[in-house]
Amino acid sequence: MTAEEALHTYYKTGTISQPKIALMLEVSQASVHNWLSGKNKIPVEFYDRIAKLCNINLLEILPSEWRILLDKEKLQ
Repeated sequence: MTAEEALHTYYKTGTISQPKIALMLEVSQASVHNWLSGKNKIPVEFYDRIAKLCNINLLEILPSEWRILLDKEKLQ
């Protein structure tokens, strides 16, 4: 799952508005709109906040290449 997919799924629950998401992530409503519409990719510095907001593990939204690198670092 990507960060965009996680945020979109969370938003589609219908229990939270884009302005509220923007407030919680400390970004503009336009940024949230652009992320949800697919116009812009979510910058990696927001992944941790999005994981917490969506109540998921950060590893679930990290790109697969990053997970592989993290696993390799654990082995060293």
